[in-house]
Amino acid sequence: MLGGPWLAAKLIFRKESADGSYIVGEINTTEAEWWVNASCLGVGALLIAVGLYFAWITFQEQRRKLVIALELRGLSQTADSPLQSAIPSLTLGRRESIFIDVRQLVQGTTAQKQEAVSAVNLIPIRLKQLKDGRDRDDLSVYAGGLAPVPLLFLTGNLLAAESKIHWFDWNRKTSMWVSPNEGADLTDSLPINYEPAYQDVVLAFSVSYPIDRLELAVAFPGANIVELKIENPVPGLVISETSIQRLMQDFMNSIATLKSKGTKRVHLILAAPSILSIRLGSCYAGRNMPELIVYQYQQAQKENPYPWGVRMPNSESNHGELITQQATNHA
Repeated sequence: MLGGPWLAAKLIFRKESADGSYIVGEINTTEAEWWVNASCLGVGALLIAVGLYFAWITFQEQRRKLVIALELRGLSQTADSPLQSAIPSLTLGRRESIFIDVRQLVQGTTAQKQEAVSAVNLIPIRLKQLKDGRDRDDLSVYAGGLAPVPLLFLTGNLLAAESKIHWFDWNRKTSMWVSPNEGADLTDSLPINYEPAYQDVVLAFSVSYPIDRLELAVAFPGANIVELKIENPVPGLVISETSIQRLMQDFMNSIATLKSKGTKRVHLILAAPSILSIRLGSCYAGRNMPELIVYQYQQAQKENPYPWGVRMPNSESNHGELITQQATNHA
């Protein structure tokens, strides 16, 4: 061992080989090569330790966080790819899926349609079961669907209490789930003509395609009709978040205006993309707004083009209720 400003050591070793000769080796810490090797070894060990630390942190985050994919399917010609597959791969958290398939039910009897409505009504309970007391910061919800308009609207209404939802819409052209952030902007809504007063009113909200007033007159004879629409409806378009927010505000303003004019019940006819149908449901507050029934359009039924709908949750009920057009006419 040698003294000096640096700690120095010199180690000489020898080993006997198979032929009886000796192999002599030397480790000398006073040589630059030794310090280079030692430094590289130290840096490597440090990097491994840091990597293991971040791997442990990521593992804990992955175990603590929960990512829920909520998808509603209710159309026979629907998405081939599950919504869960569209969640970014870098999103941390254990994946869970709430998949509600009502495709067979909505084509069936009144009892089967009621079963479909009941399946959607269970969304809050199923979410609560998955959350299991987790902190909101540890939860991510991704939602979307293709289904009859009343069920989409009800889904949005039941999700209104969720603080943060990542929304997806199905792009029919590319056959992919996409975010509204990738959507197109729409033109502004046209001015609405209101009567001085209402009791029951049909609110026709057209975004994807024009709504036929003659069919409304057949389905709702003698009812007042209020039209909320954009100038040039476009079918099959993924609309932007900016346009969604604007149309949501237009819808809320219209409902509030109808309430101020004495309206007790609104029959909503909605021609809109799936994502907008859901989002409109999320902004309807049934406890302090007129009763709202959202209807399903069936073009083949000329004598009754809006045969069924769903009454939204309100101050008297916290779940959606199936309404047939015949029952509505006698309500």
